[in-house]
This record gives sequence, C-alpha cells and structure tokens, in this order.
Amino acid sequence: MDFQRDLDLEAFREEVRAFLRENLPEELSGRIRVGTRSPRAELTRWQRILNDKGWGAPYWAKEHGGTGWSVLQRLVFDEECTAVGAPSQDTGAQKLLGPVLNAFGTAEQKAEHLPHIFSGERQWCQGFSEPGSGSDLASLRTRAERVTGEDGDHYVVNGQKIWTSYAHRADWIFLLVRTDTEVKKQAGISFLLVDMKTPGITVRPIVTIDSCHHLNEIFFDNVRVPVQNLVGAEGEGWKITKFLLNNEHATAADLPMLRRYLAQIRALATRGCDGGSVLLERHAFALQLARFEAELAAVATLVQRVAAMEQDHSPAAHAMGSILKIRGTELLQKMTSFLTEALGDYAAVAYPVPQHGDDGAPLPMQEAARGVANEMFFRRASTIYGGTSEVQRSIIAKTMFQL
Repeated sequence: MDFQRDLDLEAFREEVRAFLRENLPEELSGRIRVGTRSPRAELTRWQRILNDKGWGAPYWAKEHGGTGWSVLQRLVFDEECTAVGAPSQDTGAQKLLGPVLNAFGTAEQKAEHLPHIFSGERQWCQGFSEPGSGSDLASLRTRAERVTGEDGDHYVVNGQKIWTSYAHRADWIFLLVRTDTEVKKQAGISFLLVDMKTPGITVRPIVTIDSCHHLNEIFFDNVRVPVQNLVGAEGEGWKITKFLLNNEHATAADLPMLRRYLAQIRALATRGCDGGSVLLERHAFALQLARFEAELAAVATLVQRVAAMEQDHSPAAHAMGSILKIRGTELLQKMTSFLTEALGDYAAVAYPVPQHGDDGAPLPMQEAARGVANEMFFRRASTIYGGTSEVQRSIIAKTMFQL
C-alpha cells in the first residue's frame, strides 16, 4: 500500500466538509446518540438532502444509482458525518439489503424496494440471530414451508428472531429462514423479504444495559409470505449472507467513533476534577492518552491497508477485516471505560440537562459527562454484535490457512 498523501482524497474530504457546512440543518446537527438510528422524520429529511446532492446511496455502484465512491471515499464520508453528528441513514437498507438486491434481486423486487430505500420512507431491520443461533448462524431454526393456496404460492414462516435492531420501527424485515431440513445446514437456508405488518408477527422490546430500546425479539406465528419475496433461489440464503457480511471490511473498526472518543479524552485532559490538578498533569492519565493515540494510529493504518485490499479484491481482506474488528472493538471498550473512570463521580449521573454557572454556561464537567456512561455500557456489546471476537479469530485462522 502507498502511504503518500492522497491529494484527491484530501480534496474529497474538503468537498464533504463544505457540503455538510452548507446543507446540514443546524437543528439536525449533533442530535444523534452514538450507535442509534435517527428518528424517522430526521432520517427521511436527511436522506432527501443527500438525494438532492446525488449522494443518496454512498455505498452503491454508479450503475445501481449510487455514488460509485471508492472504499476510502466512503470511509471519509462516514467519518465527516460522524464528526458533525449528522443524522443516520438506514444502514441496514443502505449497506446490507441494497447491495443484496442489486446483486440478487429480481427486476420486480428492485422496482418495489429500491426507490423506498432512496427516499428513506421504508425502513428495514435484519432478522438473522435467534436464541441459540447467533455466532453459529447456520444452525438457525425458523422454518419457512412452501404451500399452495387459492391466492398463489406462499411460505408459511414459524419461529423466533432476537437482538433485532429497530424492529419496532421497521416497515419490512430481511429474514433468514430454513426451507430444507434434509440437507447440510448451510444449504437449507433461504433469504426472504417480509412486510412487518403481516399478520402473525409479534415484536417485543429488549431494554439494554444503557436503558435504551433499540433491540427486540420477534415471533413468527404462521406468517404467510408470497414466494415472490424470495431473494435468489431457494437454498441460496447462505451464499447471499456471505456476500452481505463480506461487504465493507474496512469499516469494522468504527474508526469515526474511535476518533470521536479520542477527541473527548483530549478535551477532558485540560480540565480538573473538583478543583484538583488538570488531568493531563497526572502521569497515569497522560500515559494512557499517549497509548490511545498510538493504538488509534495503528488501527487507522490498518484501516487504510484493508481498504486498499478491498479495492483490489484481495482474498486476504476477509481475514484482515476480522483482525480490524477485534482491535477496533476492544479499543472502543477501553476508551469508553477510560472516559468513565476519568470523569469519576460525574460519570455516574446522566445530566440530561446540565446545571449552569453564574455566567449562564453549562458546568464543564457535567457537559463533558453527558452520555459517557451510556456509551460505555453500549460498547460492552461491541465485541459481540457483528460477529463475536471468538468467531472473528476462527475466521482469521481458517482464512489465513487457506491463503
């Protein structure tokens, strides 16, 4: 890989920053909490602004109506949007389902769903994990049996999904189901699109340790799904899933959030707690800050390497992406834990509305502490979601052995 300055990429970064300065409404800036999806109205409004610029599908090829950006350009776009707190897009639809439909969907499926992804008016959730079938996804048990009725052929779906992000807000779900129990477990899986308003679907909330509701469990009780909603051929669900999960290895470390957390630590470094010394003057704090800066620089270099490998379609990108996932998520946990520890007693309080001093400004430590404990709790799951660290290590071992 080439470590020389990429002037074209730097110019692109300036273009993104200028666009955000000129087009991101002030009332939408900085409102999103890390790891959460924006409210529907904000997401849809932001999607329309991106569409007007021609940036409505940043992760798709030009021939599919996307921007055609390189992997590095997509990373820059994500990083700059995160830095200013721009509303989220429907990442499940944009990064996961959209590429699947572009690659495997029928003309009718594309016509039905892609325009609504562009508009942001139809939101999606992902129905993969099940109780007992998270890391070992191929062991899933939700069944879909094909039946013939007066109104045409349907699949009748029965089973349960869990840890489903934003199922309570979703209009549709893309779903892995077992359509054949007589073959190897990977070969008996199919990929369905299901309207969440279909009778027989029950969504129950899961409130996480950060007191937020973004996860759910879903029950399917004789849910009838038209066969036209099957993506690809019956039994191709595992192949489609591997395609879906193999996209965007370079984003596995969540580099934009790592940089945001480091900026928070640096900002905290110049403050003192309860009239004590400035934190940066404390040896232990300064040493840990230096370590974080070095670790983040190493992760950023690895991101560049993985992005270059993805651009060249290198088979080693899969294993390197798993290495990146492990290093990045562990660093997310360490940074948020350190922020919480450095804030001391202030971190234990939510401060939804910080008190103000005599000058009318929020008290600095209360302002710095807002949301930090929530982030620390949320990031405890980062080494689990998206593939556990144990699964990532298995992928590294298997892939590197085959190279």
